[in-house]
Amino acid sequence: MNKPGKAKQSAARNERLSAALRENLKRRKEQARGRAAAGEDLAAQEAGLSGEEPDFRRNPGPESDGTGRSGAGRRGT
Repeated sequence: MNKPGKAKQSAARNERLSAALRENLKRRKEQARGRAAAGEDLAAQEAGLSGEEPDFRRNPGPESDGTGRSGAGRRGT
């Protein structure tokens, strides 16, 4: 059985931990928003400056050398 003083200490500790977790979550969300905004800005700059179409293939492989084979130049081909 817990003593009355221990219960108060435990409750106070739980309150401190809860507050710290809430603050940590807020800070991490703010950082994620900042990274997302920076990534969008960078992507917009790169798309505007490069003049090339982005490659939306799921797994873009090695660039073709004009032979019609995507793995040309690999060992054993």
